Amino acid sequence: MKIRNYKKLAALAFSFGLFCAGAANAQTRNAYGGGYSTGYGTVYGSFGQAMATQNIYNTMQMQMQKTMMRNAMIKKWGLAAVEKAEREARSGTSSSGSKTSGSSARSNPKINVPPPPVVRNHGVFRPDPTIDTGMSLANALGDTPEEKALIKQIYTATKTEYEKEAALRGWKNNIAGGLTFFTATAMSVYHDTDAPGDEAVNNYFKILNSALDEMPAFATVPNKDKQGFNNMLIGFSGMLLGGYSQAKQTNDADSLATYKKLAGMLIEMVLKADPENLRLENGQIVMK
Repeated sequence: MKIRNYKKLAALAFSFGLFCAGAANAQTRNAYGGGYSTGYGTVYGSFGQAMATQNIYNTMQMQMQKTMMRNAMIKKWGLAAVEKAEREARSGTSSSGSKTSGSSARSNPKINVPPPPVVRNHGVFRPDPTIDTGMSLANALGDTPEEKALIKQIYTATKTEYEKEAALRGWKNNIAGGLTFFTATAMSVYHDTDAPGDEAVNNYFKILNSALDEMPAFATVPNKDKQGFNNMLIGFSGMLLGGYSQAKQTNDADSLATYKKLAGMLIEMVLKADPENLRLENGQIVMK
């Protein structure tokens, strides 16, 4: 994710990478039990169970398909023509309707789009300063006071830089922003590739925001649960980023493999998706 403060964020988390590697090794998927060992799973259970994430995979796939269809129409007809057709669909007219000029109807006779979705922003929440996600992460992932302090530092550093970027992008206090940051980070770590560019992450945010709006359960989730879930995603991203940055810097193949495993586990847990199906294609984030 090529955010403006990405390198600074990585540098802040880098010094904690050695500890993160140990935590990742200790808390990845339990292949024999069919679930997740304590730690990341415990944190996810605290915040994730209140969210309707079970349906997010299918909902996002549908939104991605709609986006791909729209992009195809834009490529064929141009953005202005597609946006005009969408305005007409919203108002109940068409390019051949009485409210449309004859020349416009003749120039673009085949554009047929559904009305644009109503933006409800189900993922938006009102922040509560008393929520201490850093402490929740520290208690779940750390065993000693020193480890817990390091985890809180990772979370605080990541959260500070994330909030700066979220404010610039219009993601502030919106679960769709936390999910976008988490997805971009986790998929880059899992595939050991460069972070997605601005266009990719901005389009993915829009898809996520629309997907959350299609899930009525999110409208009734309390603000504190939304905030906790969003903070958890930021914390997970910081842990991945710190350890992965350390492994890349030292060219440590074993640690890179560990973080690939951890990233895959978190993608499965949060997005309910096979990490192999989460990729960057034609400059866009896709989930197959």
